[in-house]
Amino acid sequence: MPLPCRRTIRRVMALTLVLAWLVAGVGRLAAASPLDATPVEGGAFFKQADAEALGFAIRNYADGPTFYDAYLRFGGADTLGPPVSRPWIADGGFAYQLTQRALLQWSPTDQQVGVANIFELLDGIEFADELRARHIPDAEAPPPLSPNLAQQARLAWLTDRAIADTFANNPLQLGNQDASIEFHGLPMSRPVRAGPFVIQRFQRTALQHWVEQVDGGPPVGSVVLVNAGDIYRDLALPAEVLALPHQPDHAAVVDVRLDPPDDAGLAPAAVASRAYNTSSHRLRTALALLEGVEANLAALELAASTQLVIEFHVLPESVLASFNAASGIQVNTNLRDEAPLPLAAVLAHELQHFEDFMLGQLGEDSQSCLDAEVRALTREIQTWRALVDDHGLPPRPSVLVRIETSRASIYQEGSTAIEELARFLYQEACDKPLTAQAKG
Repeated sequence: MPLPCRRTIRRVMALTLVLAWLVAGVGRLAAASPLDATPVEGGAFFKQADAEALGFAIRNYADGPTFYDAYLRFGGADTLGPPVSRPWIADGGFAYQLTQRALLQWSPTDQQVGVANIFELLDGIEFADELRARHIPDAEAPPPLSPNLAQQARLAWLTDRAIADTFANNPLQLGNQDASIEFHGLPMSRPVRAGPFVIQRFQRTALQHWVEQVDGGPPVGSVVLVNAGDIYRDLALPAEVLALPHQPDHAAVVDVRLDPPDDAGLAPAAVASRAYNTSSHRLRTALALLEGVEANLAALELAASTQLVIEFHVLPESVLASFNAASGIQVNTNLRDEAPLPLAAVLAHELQHFEDFMLGQLGEDSQSCLDAEVRALTREIQTWRALVDDHGLPPRPSVLVRIETSRASIYQEGSTAIEELARFLYQEACDKPLTAQAKG
């Protein structure tokens, strides 16, 4: 419901940090355009552009695959692209779902979802010509060595510097070799030049390093994930029904062991994602992370029930985000490429202000303003610590990640240190007349 305008509360950071954040760049996967999704029971639904009201959902299932949790863990739509198939169960009770760039696999033994070895599954003579037509290099025979030595020998095939850097900069843990192998698998080929790019095949992904500019192509120097899920769907999907888009409320998992394939009878996870008023999948992913931090649940419930607007918006460079009772929570558009984890901490800060507003706890004098910022900083830092404990630090050490990490260090020094941080960041803004604050 609409809320009457009372005041605007903003988050600011030192200008030097803002400038560093705007120009900072590290080698990483080229970001996909933010993809919008609709919350559904157990996960999210992605509408296909060419299918009216139809698309694919990715969900958690009660006592079954937790595809949505894994999807968020691996970076969501920005890393994996949208889901491009229905989920299915195959031999051995293993469950699968395709995304645009990967095949997710759930094991009934350890109840975990990982990235399947999609290019090993396609390593048959029947697929060879089709893979070559898509510029996927032929697989090389693994060296006849012990498993450990063979792994090291295959990792030595990472001779293209940009591809090697992107391999190391995996979505799970930056620079961790085991995490890189968990996501990409081991190299199945050496880097091969194919027209305007160099491509290397891995067990689970393929990476393109663009070395020539072509019309409509990525910038020179970009490294992008090949749409391996699309390739698998076109060449090897075990049943035609799996590629048919569906309505948002369709939640069936298809058992392809049946003839003909039919509903396996798995139910979506009982706890549905709240329906937040945002068009951004990235912000919705951050809000989903916040649902795992108990301190934010009251504010999240209020935000969902009042349909508080939460969107990216053009803000001054010195402002990360703001809450205004009339316009909701606005996050600086310069944060669109940030990982969901630090975005969640930003949202936790603003949601504390929103909760204070709804409870009538926002005073109009300078000290009340500073007290509100202390509460918001405390919620932000507690949320950041909880998320890092559960998910680890984001692999890309952006300036925003460093800010949150620095604030967490200050938090360890006690309440006085947080109060001093609030005065340093917000004293000038809190000293402004109320009318000036409301105008922002």
